[in-house]
Amino acid sequence: MFENISSVATQVVILFIIIGVGVILSKCRVLNKERVSGLIDIVVYIVTPANIIVSFQREFKGELIFNLGFSFLAAFIVFFINCVMAKLMIREKNPDKNCVIRFASAFPNAGYFALPLQKAILGDIGVFYGAAYIAMFHCYIWTYGVKLLKKPDAEKDTVHKQSAAFQSLKKILLNPPIIGIFIGIIFFVTQVKLPNMILSPLQSFAALNTPLPMLIIGFYLANADLKATFSNLWVYIGAFLRLIASPAVALLICFILKTDSSVATSCIIACSAPSAALSGMLAQKFDRDTEVPAGMITFTTIVCIITMPVMVALAQFLF
Repeated sequence: MFENISSVATQVVILFIIIGVGVILSKCRVLNKERVSGLIDIVVYIVTPANIIVSFQREFKGELIFNLGFSFLAAFIVFFINCVMAKLMIREKNPDKNCVIRFASAFPNAGYFALPLQKAILGDIGVFYGAAYIAMFHCYIWTYGVKLLKKPDAEKDTVHKQSAAFQSLKKILLNPPIIGIFIGIIFFVTQVKLPNMILSPLQSFAALNTPLPMLIIGFYLANADLKATFSNLWVYIGAFLRLIASPAVALLICFILKTDSSVATSCIIACSAPSAALSGMLAQKFDRDTEVPAGMITFTTIVCIITMPVMVALAQFLF
């Protein structure tokens, strides 16, 4: 057990070293909002889809499809329970803060933070199973997540509701990581093997999946105002839900489903990740409080250096 914790902790510390470089670059003004915005676009539109497609370039086996199905099912159940727990336990009186804390509690950083760790610990198979969690992440984000953050009077007439539903579906289907998952699954099922001329550049882009997201997180850490975070009790409860309760639920679900060890470990890595970076971005988009989610992202990112190794090691020990 201790060896598992030590191994995972080493990988988490490596990520935090890269995050530290991002903090330094931000303090030295090498990274600013405009440059980070460009890095985010590169990660979302190129690096993450490339990483997913590369992970699906493997020999077709019925066992892998079976395990991938379990990954989708586990992710669907865990996200549902996360949303329910956040709604029941977060009772901040300020509605603008209440909804963003619930959002940040329910949704982890499944892409920026979890994928690099899944690859570091499990290799490409970790990304293969992690793709299911990313798919469910976007399905929940652009449906329940958007509904949670929208102002109460934002949807009154039927036409507007239908338009909003269409936009949510469009956001899900046209999201670059989702497109990458579709392409990867098609290639995997049909056993289309990409020629080296195409696969090699994809692998090069996939290799950026660890450093670029960590530098982005470092920028946000360097510019976060923690004062609002540490003075809000509900943020601590939200952090508990995000870093302890969610992976504990995931462990139980994987145990009930009797999943493969790699499936369980990949799921726990995603579930024990800090709050999603989209918490702050969407809060700003829907005119909600932005300081609290930014602080919660920072707080959960710092604390996860302790909680994440324990949860992931526990998964490796039990499965």
